[in-house]
Amino acid sequence: MSMKLVAIVNSVRQKLRDEFVSGTDFEWKDDELRLIINDCLIDISRVSPRIVREVLPTVDESKQLAINGISDLMWIVRAEYPVGNNPPSYHNVEQIDNEIVELKITSTPEAGTTGTLTGTVTFANNSTAVSGAGTAFSTELAADYHIKKSTGTRWYRIKSVTSDTALVLDEVSLDTGADTVSVTQYSTDEVAYLYCAKPHTLTESASTLNPIMESLLILGTSGQAAINRAQSLIGSVNIGGASTPAQLQAWGATQIQLFRAGLSRLSGNRKSEVYPEG
Repeated sequence: MSMKLVAIVNSVRQKLRDEFVSGTDFEWKDDELRLIINDCLIDISRVSPRIVREVLPTVDESKQLAINGISDLMWIVRAEYPVGNNPPSYHNVEQIDNEIVELKITSTPEAGTTGTLTGTVTFANNSTAVSGAGTAFSTELAADYHIKKSTGTRWYRIKSVTSDTALVLDEVSLDTGADTVSVTQYSTDEVAYLYCAKPHTLTESASTLNPIMESLLILGTSGQAAINRAQSLIGSVNIGGASTPAQLQAWGATQIQLFRAGLSRLSGNRKSEVYPEG
């Protein structure tokens, strides 16, 4: 089970026990530790990001895709087009600007049809099941079509249509609840999958970190917190002896060195692939 934010903060506090000043406890405010945690989380994400598959509709006779709707995008690892092949057809992308990328492919996508579905479509968060009321999934949809909630930004590929009122998505839904009647969008247009590098998340209820990343996060946060405290003590009334700030700063620097070394090992797992145009 992954550690949530509170557990990370508590682990940092345990690592920051008063080892340097006999009989004196240092206290770090939660807000201070959370700011440092966020900075270290960004460092971890830069070398080993969270990879999220985004579904983007293609444009007829164009290799370009609009990426301005992708949240928290750091960079694009690879593209898949056409989708659904076994093995997958991966390609590189070229970033034109902050809003447009171009697929490095030789063919160009073709136009399909789009429209809205009859009835009320209900999405279930973190589930592949979609239900309908007064819907006609069997006649309006088919496997490999894509649907999108009217208030959503994400297209979902249909794996199978079970009945007029039930279908199964190819991936779990990030949307939830019933859509407005007869406005849920569908498309037979071709789509591309972009595998996007995004920052890891760490909140009171969720985390995308693995145990190695959690250990690094605790290490980096405790080291930086110690350095920050040592710097604040330098030049002020010393409550723990003349060597206290220097000892605290040295300990913190050692933790940061270990954190950086851990990041280096983590980044060793990241490879840059070159995919053929096709």
